[in-house]
Amino acid sequence: MADADKPPRAALYVDFDNVFMALLRWDERAAYAFGERPDAWLAWLEGREGDGAPTTRRTLIRRCYLNPGGYHDFQMGRAVARYRQQRDLRNRTWFGEFRANFVQAGFDIVDCPPVAYLKNSADMKMALDIRDALDHKTTFDEFVILSGDSDFLPALARLRAHDRRITILAQNTAKRAYLAAADIVVGLDDFAHDGMGNVAIAQVEQSPPRPEPTRPEPSRPDHQRPEPVRAEAPPARAPDLSGLRAAALAWLREALARSPAGALRMTEVGSQISRHLPALKSTNYAGAGTLGALIEEARDPRLLMTGPASRRWVFDPERGPPPGDLPPGVEDQPGLATETPGVAEDAPEAAADAAPSQPEPAATPPAIAAEPAIPVDSPREPEPSQVLAEPAPAPEPEPAPQAAAEPEPPAQAAPEPPAPAEPEPEPPSREALMAEAAMLVRDLLWGSRDNKGLAQDLPAFAPAEIGFVLNAIGARQPLEMADLPAAAAAIAADAAAQGLHVSAREVTAILRWLLRGFARLNEAPAPDAAAQHARRLYATLVAAVRAVDEPLSEAEKEALRNWTQAGVG
Repeated sequence: MADADKPPRAALYVDFDNVFMALLRWDERAAYAFGERPDAWLAWLEGREGDGAPTTRRTLIRRCYLNPGGYHDFQMGRAVARYRQQRDLRNRTWFGEFRANFVQAGFDIVDCPPVAYLKNSADMKMALDIRDALDHKTTFDEFVILSGDSDFLPALARLRAHDRRITILAQNTAKRAYLAAADIVVGLDDFAHDGMGNVAIAQVEQSPPRPEPTRPEPSRPDHQRPEPVRAEAPPARAPDLSGLRAAALAWLREALARSPAGALRMTEVGSQISRHLPALKSTNYAGAGTLGALIEEARDPRLLMTGPASRRWVFDPERGPPPGDLPPGVEDQPGLATETPGVAEDAPEAAADAAPSQPEPAATPPAIAAEPAIPVDSPREPEPSQVLAEPAPAPEPEPAPQAAAEPEPPAQAAPEPPAPAEPEPEPPSREALMAEAAMLVRDLLWGSRDNKGLAQDLPAFAPAEIGFVLNAIGARQPLEMADLPAAAAAIAADAAAQGLHVSAREVTAILRWLLRGFARLNEAPAPDAAAQHARRLYATLVAAVRAVDEPLSEAEKEALRNWTQAGVG
């Protein structure tokens, strides 16, 4: 075979943790198959069928960067947990278990232990190895990078400058700059379905199979019927966890509806809901583990939480701002029928005012009060016997007469003025913080999908662009589902006329976020429709980020809230 007919020489670099977590948010079976059968998706990438020769590319370098201490606990009762239980494997899956599979597939394993919280050294080691491969004696025609980390953008730019073909793993339009730097984009759905659709774990149903209904026995005469077997005690019926969760969420929504501010403290909610639904604690909060986890797993945009664990609130964003922004006078809990009045944990001043006054100390008896208090540090006066026993102090010598005043020394030169201090770096502007928050949320949601299987892409708009889009959506209401593509194209055309970089695809992504937050776009707009869309978009994004176990800090939430409300009229 001539060199021109051979497939290109490729170098493959795999960020295991990054790809595993991205696939996990999409389908846990695909994530497990990625680690269990690397030979399957490697053959698909190379275009091999069976034991045939590669037709798409020849991967001469295969390296997998893996954190041996990473692990994941799959949800009990679902596909992967049942699959591992059938093979007598524990549910907790350590990433190091997949090392042998990658070695057998011809990979070099590079251990990347964590160097900081939720951050390992895989991206740095990969970037250095990619740079070294450019100077390798073998000229690699293609670099295949399986990672969604935007930190690789400089490395991709260097590869493009050396005229090398770049293939990346990405999901739709979640990474605009990442897609622009690549020649070939492999989608997560194609990678999972085509590359690992035939492995054993992919054939396991996600939900456990339902038991077949038992057929009733034919009726018999009384003299032929067997004697009934009397059980000592009837078997305990397993609680309906889904019904218990629904009841708990319904009770919480009702309690928030009774609250004038639409916000309640989690400590009060936990005590009251346990009295109303005693089965919650016995079932470990319907299998969620904690009340906060139960609320997060519901993914209800009208049930959000904020604040640290010791002072957490649950609130309805459509009823008002988060509890940190509540005006004074609405911090009570009228939505809960508490038995004893509580004192706010985050208001020590109010607690001090509400505390009963301490009784005045009793008057000191006259005999004791008349005795003067002796300070601890001041010495007592010596007793007369001690004064007589001690020798008299020697008289101090008289000071010698002072000589004539010496002439004053000449005045010294004025000290040089201190050098001016270097100016401190200016803090980032409000617009920069807003744009950074939007990009952070976009990166955290990369590869995730909603309950309908749609990618949760977030366009990283500038503040003026997101404000323009929300105002335009509110102005074009009512919108039916069939009208959304045409409306997105029209909004993009209006934005281009004003010099804004907004595409119809990005407008469609914002419309999807509003629909995920149950926005009624088919109704006539309210006077503040754009402001309502901004609040709904913020609440839905915060809930989506929390659902992927990447909660935002209070500063990041504030910047994201400002981004959604920027330019909204």
